[in-house]
Amino acid sequence: MPTPPSPTLITLGRLVRRYRDASSILQADLAKRLGYSDGWLSNIETGQRRLRRDQVTAIEQELRVPPGVLMEVYDLLESESLPGWMRDWVDEERRASALRAFELSVVPGLLQTPDYARTVLDGDEAAVTARLERQAILNGENPPTLRCVLDETVLTRGFGDAKVMRDQLEHLVNSVSPRLAVQIVPSGVRYEGLAGAFTIATVDGSDVAYVDTAVRGLVTSNRDDIACLIDVWESIRTFTLSQRESIELIKRTADEQWT
Repeated sequence: MPTPPSPTLITLGRLVRRYRDASSILQADLAKRLGYSDGWLSNIETGQRRLRRDQVTAIEQELRVPPGVLMEVYDLLESESLPGWMRDWVDEERRASALRAFELSVVPGLLQTPDYARTVLDGDEAAVTARLERQAILNGENPPTLRCVLDETVLTRGFGDAKVMRDQLEHLVNSVSPRLAVQIVPSGVRYEGLAGAFTIATVDGSDVAYVDTAVRGLVTSNRDDIACLIDVWESIRTFTLSQRESIELIKRTADEQWT
């Protein structure tokens, strides 16, 4: 069943069209100024395509719309794309100085490629865009440190075709830096983390966590919860391969399984 059109996207598109008409700018001319095709802008104005935040800003500037007029409508899209508990977590994620993430079955959202995310999210383009926008924190002025531990199953569970998986694993390797680590727990190891995925964020010196459950995500800052998760995190880390060994395993899996 096709995804129904977003009322907010339709409203935003109509506003873009209204301000463009008021400025006596042809659709083709505005598209050219923005560096996109006529079809791209047509899809925006008819509510069929979601913009990125920087694109909304560029449209406001080109049409000389008072700053924030279009952005205010754009921000409403987040409430359509993310459930309430996820919005709470995204707010914490944006403010975090450090993130510690453990995943059992999928690549963490902050490190997913567009095609991998699209497969995980069953082609929901609004959700894909929202997920990719979260990744902007890794390239901001003060990016958090990110320490990811993945069960080896993440590397072998297929989402999409072989190219999608190979590109995703190559992205993991290329993302590693002094501020971003990706380490693997090899298959066959029994450890506490098998209970489920979680992320711990350090925000203003305190920790808050996001925990996956079978029903929904849980955001918690309860001291007992945090203490338990930190203990689990430290326990998991004792079973991980080194950063060098992890990169070698990721590369080997890409070559042997996803070519």
